[in-house]
Amino acid sequence: MENNISILNFAAQKVPDFKEQRGKDWILYGSEGEWKNRYPEYLLDLYRRSAKNHAIINSKKDYVVGQGWAVKDENLSTFRLAELEQFVKHPNQYESLNDILEKVAMDYELYNGFALEIVYNQLNDKIAAIYHADFARYRSNEDGSCYYYSEDWSKHNPVVEKIDAFNWKEPQGKQLLYVKAYHPDCKYYPLPTYLGAVSYIEIDKEVASFHLNSTKSGFVGGTLISFFSGTPTIEEQEEIERQINSKFTGTENANKIVLNFADSKERGAEIQQLNGNDFDKRFDILNRTVQKEIYAGHQVVDPALFGIKEEGLFTSRTQLIDSFELFQNTYVNNRQQFIERVFNELAALQGLDGCLYIKDTEPISVQFSEATVVSVMTNDEIREKIGLEPLDEEETKEVEAQFSRELHLETLIDAGSDRYEVQSEGRSFDFASCNSMEEARTREAQFLKYWFSELGPVESAVLEMLKDDPATPYLTIGRALNISNERLMQALQELSRAEAIVIKIDEVIDSSQRVTEVTKKGEKILDDIEPMKERFEIRYVYGLRSNAGSSLVIDTTRDFCSKLCKVTAGESGGKKTTGQLGGTKTWDLEQIVNMGVKADRNVWQRGGGYWGKNYHCRHEWKAVIVKEKR
Repeated sequence: MENNISILNFAAQKVPDFKEQRGKDWILYGSEGEWKNRYPEYLLDLYRRSAKNHAIINSKKDYVVGQGWAVKDENLSTFRLAELEQFVKHPNQYESLNDILEKVAMDYELYNGFALEIVYNQLNDKIAAIYHADFARYRSNEDGSCYYYSEDWSKHNPVVEKIDAFNWKEPQGKQLLYVKAYHPDCKYYPLPTYLGAVSYIEIDKEVASFHLNSTKSGFVGGTLISFFSGTPTIEEQEEIERQINSKFTGTENANKIVLNFADSKERGAEIQQLNGNDFDKRFDILNRTVQKEIYAGHQVVDPALFGIKEEGLFTSRTQLIDSFELFQNTYVNNRQQFIERVFNELAALQGLDGCLYIKDTEPISVQFSEATVVSVMTNDEIREKIGLEPLDEEETKEVEAQFSRELHLETLIDAGSDRYEVQSEGRSFDFASCNSMEEARTREAQFLKYWFSELGPVESAVLEMLKDDPATPYLTIGRALNISNERLMQALQELSRAEAIVIKIDEVIDSSQRVTEVTKKGEKILDDIEPMKERFEIRYVYGLRSNAGSSLVIDTTRDFCSKLCKVTAGESGGKKTTGQLGGTKTWDLEQIVNMGVKADRNVWQRGGGYWGKNYHCRHEWKAVIVKEKR
């Protein structure tokens, strides 16, 4: 008796080859099989049709995105900080940088690469916009100098659009920044981080399809059909097999059939179930194996981090935190740093040094008691939390007066020194706009150098830089002097009104260029600045604001202000006290900042507290020139 048995199996999964194709300008992203030149679409299909894979990729993307982009504002000027924040808010006219980050992180987790479309301005000297590009739709040429875009790579002759690769040395029009993670022996395209689990993800997808269609069909998988009408020819067997395959087999028909052709019975066909009664147990073993391998391929340290609850396991808060820290350190940090490097390099091309970072997220946070939370809230914050209106001015005054009485003001005020003689009237100093103590010290040096100029210190510093080089870009001046763009524009207006500069437009090499010329009057202003013949310093006194009248202390003056004014002006603090300076006590910046720390308030900006609708009082700190007493 001759038996011919055919067994239908799933094809084994292979790592895709990236090869050239004759007559094509691009490298194939997968060179054979059903997904020829469409390997990204195959990965997308696995993402869509495997529940486990879908959940893990989504969660990994969320962990990498974290809380989005943030700016390291340490040592940044106000203007530079504003530029970076603008870059984060509007990298193009439609999206924020956080919108792009969401898409980039998804592509990165799905394909292990991402793409950005870089658009230059009309002069091709600056990046005008950055857009997310669909990574799956691009193919590289042999040397990576250009890429080809197509809506449908399944066609034999797809319609393509060519785009040059990003090259910051040759900016022009539109370019594609194609970013891929390193993988050995992969020159053109990346491979996913979960490559080792692809076969198991495929099984997970097919098992789901099998069960869906098993519910719809009464023809159970694992079936043997025996024909007893003689053994057909090979061609006839193949035709019968083809017909049954097309009708019953595959996961969408929930069957796997073994065909048996024999010469034993005269007629009919015998159908036998091969699965036995333990199919549910074998499926359970398969499902656990698939789940374990998918977790391993995705570097999952704890399924609970991905919203997957394993039967019979309980994850405590401590375990979850430990698992998150492990996953953050072994996987997420590297992914975030890779993305940060790309976007910081783009920001650097805009003149914005690498100060962007992705804020981490945490699956669980430390829980503080209500008492702890309340202890660090202001009175108005507490009242708002419990649904009450903020205190009115008189109530606020009383609360702050009580607050002041508890500050041991004598100790704080005594931090000032009487070893210095004040040599000038006080000038307002915009310490609040400084981003660091170092920047404030730079500003103090400008004050000291240009104090005796008929213009202000900032205006004089700007004037001197323009005298040295009339073509100095305004942004460069602002950065060098650590001043905001608004303050720089104000200084230029003052210089123009004083006829110290003339701003004009010159044609240089067929292009317009702004040149700021220092006039003879401006040069004279600089020449007439008296050099410091003695050792002077900048210190601070507490006095009236310019719009606060003439009485230094009035009936409603708070104890904080009254005592500071008294030791500053050397007066009794009565109603007739004027705003004249020259008292016995002065302070430096650090002493004022420390005073604020001890008082738990910003005494530089707020002084004693509210003045009508203003958040500050009638007084302010003023810079003065002093010299040490002999």
